[in-house]
Amino acid sequence: MEAERKRLLEILRDKSLKIGRFTLVSGMTSHYYFDSKPTTLDPEGGYLTALMILRLLKEKGITAESIGGLTLGADPIVSAVAAVSFAEKDQFPALPAYIVRKEAKKHGTQKFIEGFDGGPGTKVVVVDDVCTTGGSTLKAINLSIDAGYDVVAVVCLVDREQGGAEALKDFPFFCLFTATELLDDPGIQSEIKALG
Repeated sequence: MEAERKRLLEILRDKSLKIGRFTLVSGMTSHYYFDSKPTTLDPEGGYLTALMILRLLKEKGITAESIGGLTLGADPIVSAVAAVSFAEKDQFPALPAYIVRKEAKKHGTQKFIEGFDGGPGTKVVVVDDVCTTGGSTLKAINLSIDAGYDVVAVVCLVDREQGGAEALKDFPFFCLFTATELLDDPGIQSEIKALG
């Protein structure tokens, strides 16, 4: 497991981490930007992300009937988790996915939730790619609760350690990596220092 985690960290640094001056969705400014999609949409990166999430849930004893999150960051993650849970069904229970829209569908069913359609009380895990202040994660949680779901855990790929964990304290919250860990590399640190 440690070798796979180390490999995923390498992929995240190589494909998803950008050093520079950035303004985040939260309005905060940062010397680094993390775009998960080049990793989570990569065959190896997506597989390893899903595998790490499934192992985390198993290790923590979290039982859920579905996994979902806010579009667009969570889309490749929850899709990969669903596929890997089937491919590795000897290790993990099947975990169908759902996607939370940012706005209700304007036609047809006019709903926020796409994909898995569980009834009230369905136990779900909410996923986000990056957690900064926790705002987008809370939106996915609240819309999942509005759909009648019971949020049993929250997982993010990278916790930027800027208040998100505190904002999500009412739920069991787990991250695969922290910003500290992601940036803990001499080459990355020298790039950040060079920015002044």
